[in-house]
Amino acid sequence: MASDPEPTGFAPGSFGCHEAMHMASVLMETVDERLCEHPAIKANPEWLELAQKARAYLFTLYQSIGDKHL
Repeated sequence: MASDPEPTGFAPGSFGCHEAMHMASVLMETVDERLCEHPAIKANPEWLELAQKARAYLFTLYQSIGDKHL
């Protein structure tokens, strides 16, 4: 996957790249609101830590895309 050539229309600066950055943001917010704040997740420290890590990784992805795209 990482060695695949970049598909046309998805390079930094393109709408396709912007769409990927936007989806990282949407998923980050969803994980934050729907998982990190869920009572079952909050009641289990291990699950909460994992959900928070997922949110942090999505934020890192969003920032990484933005660094190249914007």
